[in-house]
Amino acid sequence: MSYKNSLTYYVTLLTLFIIPIFYFKTYIGPLPLSAEIILIPLLVLAFLWDWRKGSIEFNDISIKWFVIAFSAFILISLLSFTKAVFFTPAVMETGRYISYVVLFLIILKVKFTKKQYLNFAKVFGAAALFIGLFGALQYVFNFSLNKAGLYALQEAKGRIDSTLVNPNYYSSFLNFVIPTLVLLAVVYFKDKKTQLIFFAIYGIYIVNLILTYTRAAWVTMVCAFLMIILIMPKRFLKGIFKPHILIAFLILGVFVYFMPDVQSRTNSAVYAIEKLVFKDQAREHVAGPDDEGQDTEEVEEEPSVEDETTNKAVVSRITLWKTGWVMFKDNPILGVGMGNYYDRYKEFTIKYPELDIGHDTYSVHNSYIKVAAETGTLGILAYLLVYVIYFVNIAILYFKQPNTLGKVLAAGLFVGSTTYMVQNMSNNLMFIPQLNIIFWLVGGLVLTFLHRNYKQFQ
Repeated sequence: MSYKNSLTYYVTLLTLFIIPIFYFKTYIGPLPLSAEIILIPLLVLAFLWDWRKGSIEFNDISIKWFVIAFSAFILISLLSFTKAVFFTPAVMETGRYISYVVLFLIILKVKFTKKQYLNFAKVFGAAALFIGLFGALQYVFNFSLNKAGLYALQEAKGRIDSTLVNPNYYSSFLNFVIPTLVLLAVVYFKDKKTQLIFFAIYGIYIVNLILTYTRAAWVTMVCAFLMIILIMPKRFLKGIFKPHILIAFLILGVFVYFMPDVQSRTNSAVYAIEKLVFKDQAREHVAGPDDEGQDTEEVEEEPSVEDETTNKAVVSRITLWKTGWVMFKDNPILGVGMGNYYDRYKEFTIKYPELDIGHDTYSVHNSYIKVAAETGTLGILAYLLVYVIYFVNIAILYFKQPNTLGKVLAAGLFVGSTTYMVQNMSNNLMFIPQLNIIFWLVGGLVLTFLHRNYKQFQ
């Protein structure tokens, strides 16, 4: 049976390339039209056509637990409609989620060849490289820079978002890809020239991430790097201590250190973490006795502009989280209705005036609180179960991999996906179609490649 030229394969290639690079959204009357609204139905139709014609095969990867978890959340989302005041956003939000599920399950079950996986990697790699170069050029030539959040930045011309619309979204995409890039450069490739080429691409991504000026993403990047070392300590440390790799890291580190606002923004990130973790104890000046037993004079320091604006941002973010939490507490079983957070925001700030930060509607800036607020306890448990199953599958396949490539891809996907989960604690990234399609499409392809890689060596 020949399935190498299936329509499913070609539409998957097209989706891998178009979704990261081309963002557009318009309306035909009341109906939205965007790249994913065209491509996901096209993939479904291609899959059904190939299935009917017998031009595709299915692999034996188990999707039972994914189907159970996805179905549970979709059912609970539909039940939450009984609590919804606004049905249009409820239907649209549920429809989008179902489209991600269908996309992921198709990718999981369709059997592709080794050459096809290589082509997937080349196409996505080309798109990712274009995005990184475009982001760097965006800053150099100062075009279409995002000016939001510049009040605390003294030197920056703006924040880059490349083709991902928003600097926060772009930083999440970068953190999703960076772990695999650094592992390929340091662990997988042995040829010095190839290593340095991939390290250069990794360097471009790091510079892009810095230029998004998203503090949460910077912290996540550092934690991801440490996580990589913990997962592959011997192989990674053996690779990183090669002279050319050490020199490359040193050059990149020095370059990043002297980039605009890096030092002040890093201090601000530390301050923000202190405020979140230790709350009012952050940067508290504690006086102690001097050598003569007298109390030392407490020195009052004038707060910096960066600290003041960071403090305001932290307070606002915590207030937004509290708003979502209050919605959840008032509706603990099924929430306020799928997709209804934004439209019910004003209702709750009127009911609880201490939550009002001066907006008629505002994002909760936390995907998990949003899901809990909209679908209740049942919804958030089913939602998280999907990701538990996802990570368990990656971990199992990691330990089954017979070669370095498999382990590198599994570790890269695990760490990259973890960064995505972490950044969703400070943004609603799981509700951004462009990011979600990349996450589920790339995740599905890597999972099926890992399964194939393991099976062929049995």
